[in-house]
Amino acid sequence: MFVGHAFLAFGIVALLAGRYGPETRPLGLPGGVTVGSAVAVGLAAALFSSLPDVDVAHAAFQVVTLPEESTAFDHFWAATSERHRTTTHSLVVAVAASVGFALWPVGRWLGLGVLAGVVALGAVAGGIVGGAVMTVFVLVGLLVVTLALKTGLAGRSIFTAAVVGLSIHPFTDLLTGEPPLFFAPWEFAVIGGRIEPFVDLTLNLLLAFGTELAVIWFGLLVGLWLAGIDWRRHVHAAATVGIAYAPMALVLRQPSVDNATPFVATILLVGMVGVVSFRRPVSSDTTVTAALTALATITFAWLGFTLAYVTVTGSV
Repeated sequence: MFVGHAFLAFGIVALLAGRYGPETRPLGLPGGVTVGSAVAVGLAAALFSSLPDVDVAHAAFQVVTLPEESTAFDHFWAATSERHRTTTHSLVVAVAASVGFALWPVGRWLGLGVLAGVVALGAVAGGIVGGAVMTVFVLVGLLVVTLALKTGLAGRSIFTAAVVGLSIHPFTDLLTGEPPLFFAPWEFAVIGGRIEPFVDLTLNLLLAFGTELAVIWFGLLVGLWLAGIDWRRHVHAAATVGIAYAPMALVLRQPSVDNATPFVATILLVGMVGVVSFRRPVSSDTTVTAALTALATITFAWLGFTLAYVTVTGSV
């Protein structure tokens, strides 16, 4: 997933906090923005859920040493594959790091000791580079903690946000790539390969993309519910034009998870229909309408493409 991690983590944590947590209270975000405490802890979970992907940072430095006949893009992903979805995606690290992040506002040295252990795990698994990657992981995580503290969240809320966000991430990767090392630094496989229930490669892509859309909708609807906004008022009728994307099923040459760029680029372009909802002056209300209409348009496009593809190919 690209952004699904964050939306799923936000939705789960914010929904539970809104339903079963203590009475929500207004909390301040940087910039003078005020949100409910359920939204604040959900946003923290969303940020923590994106944290494991900082492991791609080391690959950027390797692009400067390009081999012959290799593009920067190719070299970046080749370098990324060496470290991506390893220690930062570990459930062991998720729990240990969450403890360290939660302890940081209580006792800096105690939290630092736990987080130093997390860095050591990275070094055990990947040597100097692995330790450096985990150092970046910890530093970015502490930045999230700092932002969470500014909203008034306490250590318990930070732990919940961190452990849920970090634990969700590796599972949401199972539809789009090689399974993460769930128990790194111990290298034993829990799941042997990417989840691909269909023989048809395009259907596997449509499943992955549809799942991403579903969790984005989930996160947004939870956020709108907490804000007291009726989402149905903000989906413009123009979103139904997304169905017109269906004929692309005859144009694209068997897109797949490994060859998804043409499909993703064109279907996201369809979402630009959302701009028709804008009125002047631009406000938070029109922005919500534009965003939801764009997402609805992409959803209709995905549905139309899927129905057309299944009809034409006879795939099940």
